[in-house]
Amino acid sequence: MRRKLPHILLSLFVTFLVMNVVTFDANIFLVGKYGKLVLASIGIVLLEKDLKGFFFFVRKNILIVLFWILCLLFTGNRILSEGMNTELLQSNVLFIFFIYFCYLLVTSFKKVYHNPAYHFFKTLANTLTINFVFWTLVALLLSLELWHTLEDRTGLGMFYGSYVQFGIFSCVAAVTHFMVVKFTSVKKSKMYFVLFLFYACLVVLTNSRNAQIITLLVVLLSFLPYLKKVALRNIYIIVLALLLVGINLFSQGFLLDDNVSQVTTGRNWIWYYVFEHYQTNSVFLGEGIFGLNDTILNENISSNYYFQRLDFLYFHSSYIEVFSAAGLLGLIFFVLYIMKSLKERKNLDLVVLLIAIVAGGFFESFLVQPTILTSFLFWCLIVQTPKIEKKVIVKSNPVI
Repeated sequence: MRRKLPHILLSLFVTFLVMNVVTFDANIFLVGKYGKLVLASIGIVLLEKDLKGFFFFVRKNILIVLFWILCLLFTGNRILSEGMNTELLQSNVLFIFFIYFCYLLVTSFKKVYHNPAYHFFKTLANTLTINFVFWTLVALLLSLELWHTLEDRTGLGMFYGSYVQFGIFSCVAAVTHFMVVKFTSVKKSKMYFVLFLFYACLVVLTNSRNAQIITLLVVLLSFLPYLKKVALRNIYIIVLALLLVGINLFSQGFLLDDNVSQVTTGRNWIWYYVFEHYQTNSVFLGEGIFGLNDTILNENISSNYYFQRLDFLYFHSSYIEVFSAAGLLGLIFFVLYIMKSLKERKNLDLVVLLIAIVAGGFFESFLVQPTILTSFLFWCLIVQTPKIEKKVIVKSNPVI
């Protein structure tokens, strides 16, 4: 049972994550929404034997904890000034809760296996494939529409009713199967390699560009060993350079450029409204995770026709979400945590996957949503866990 527990928790949690974005039935959505919260609570109780693990988590992951504390402080300030917002409070409180569950889950794999990465990815891959087969059969039996159109884009949405959501699913399935191939023998990985190719094709068919970017980066960096070694050795310089470029580009002239609008498919207008907000507000102040989003939406709903169709506005950039949630200091904590974690990773294959997800975060908001499949995988891999000493020496010992 000790060996089976992390597998069971991982499989069930991922299944609830999949269900949480199934839109054709409200009951399925609700089971996923509350199921993942209940399961994470049960998982923490079962996996946390004493407070030593919690204190290690706080000490080792202090930078992301500090970011979270800032989010809570700014959330409380927003609620005091504008009234109670239950969803906002939940988003901010549960951020570290789900990351702590990821920490305990990954640690449990390390405790029972000499090659935890292989078993983690294999379980995740099998779970995603089972979910894909089951929900695809449901979609076919119910004659659900498989192709979906949003404005001028059309893609494979399958059981999600959204090519963006199915793109996330297909991307995580593709890179997960690819990692299984990297962590096991050729003989054992043939089926997983075929499934990787299958899911990679689905990523293309979804027409979800963020999913395509992440999948492509994983494959390219994996087959360019020199490039990934250079990237790892110079990760601090690369991230700092990207930040400086981003700050310089975050200007009125750049954000209102027609060419930028075409490349970003209108994201630049959202970013411009955030830029405009901070023209009259301190860059050191945030409003909690997703706190500023309602303000930007309400203030510009009359001037942007796209906003008139939205109930909720995402900023379509994880780093802008981080900045607006906890201010400039929070963004610094968040970025330093990512750089430190990447630098400490010994396995280059895991570093490649993390770099690809970090890059994808520039154009989507998933890094502040630990219950999005891509983000869940990210936090499981990047969260700092204890080193588990093994008595038996084995030849292959990849670690998460």
